[in-house]
Amino acid sequence: MSSNLSLEKAPLKDRMVVYVGVALILLVSWAYIIGMGWEMGTLPFISSSPMDSMQMDSMKMNMQDKSIISSILTWMPPMSGEWLFTDFLFLFLMWAVMMIAMMTPSILPMIMLFTTLNSKNIRENKVSANPLCLLSGYLISWVLFSLLITIPQYGLHKAGLLNPMMEPTHALLGAFVLIGAGLYQFSSFKDACLSVCQSPLSFMMNNWKEGNLGAFIIGYKHGFYCVGCCWFLMLTLFALGVMNIMWVVILTLFVMFEKLSVNYPMQYRYTTGTIFIIWGLSILYF
Repeated sequence: MSSNLSLEKAPLKDRMVVYVGVALILLVSWAYIIGMGWEMGTLPFISSSPMDSMQMDSMKMNMQDKSIISSILTWMPPMSGEWLFTDFLFLFLMWAVMMIAMMTPSILPMIMLFTTLNSKNIRENKVSANPLCLLSGYLISWVLFSLLITIPQYGLHKAGLLNPMMEPTHALLGAFVLIGAGLYQFSSFKDACLSVCQSPLSFMMNNWKEGNLGAFIIGYKHGFYCVGCCWFLMLTLFALGVMNIMWVVILTLFVMFEKLSVNYPMQYRYTTGTIFIIWGLSILYF
C-alpha cells in the first residue's frame, strides 16, 4: 500500500455502518456486565448487598429451572466440589464478553481510519472490505485471551485465593498482581506493543491485505499487539474483584487514554506504573 496517501473522510453511510455495529456490540456486552453485576451486587453507587452463602446455594439449586440468559447472568464459580463443563463455559463467556466490552472503544479510531482507506479503494475501483471484519479479527484475539485466562482463574479458585464472588481472599494476591502490573508498565515489551497500538496508520500500511479476509487478519494481528500491551492490566481484576464493575469501567477508560497518550507515552506509562507499584506496596505494608 502506498505511503503517499490523500485521505478524505468516508461517506456518512459507511461511517454509520461502523457506528451502528460498534454501538450494538457495546450495548449487548455492557448489558451483560451490568446484568451480572446487578445479580452479584457489585454495581457501584447502588445499595444492593452481595449475596451470602445461603443465597448462592439457592441460586445454584435453581439454575436448572431458569432460562439460559438468566443462568448466564447469575452464574458463580462453585463453592465446593468439581467444576462442570458449564462452569468453564460460563467463566469463558464472562471473560470474553468483558474483554469485548472493555476493548472495543479503544479500537474505534483504527476502524474509522480503515473505513476511510476502504472508501478510497472503492472510489479507485480497488478491492474493498467491510470494516467490521477488521473489528471481528481484533475481538477474536481478545476472545482467545479470554480462553487462556480461565485456566489461572480456575487454579485460583481451587487454591482458595478467589471466593465465589470472584474476589481475592488474601491481600498478598492483590499486592503482587498490582506490583506486577506496575513493573510491566516499565518493560520494553509493553513499550513495543503500545507503540504499535498508537500507530494504526503505520501498522496498516505495513500489514495491508486485500478483501474481507485481509481486513480480518489486519484486525487479528493488531489485536495480538493490543493483548501484549494490556494483558497484565486485565490481571488486576484478580486483585480487585473480577466483577468489580467500577474497576472494569476504570480499566476501559485507562486503556483508551493510554492509546491516546501519543505525545507523552513514557510519562503516562511510568506515572501509572509507579501508582500501581505504590498501591501494591501499600497493601503489603499497611
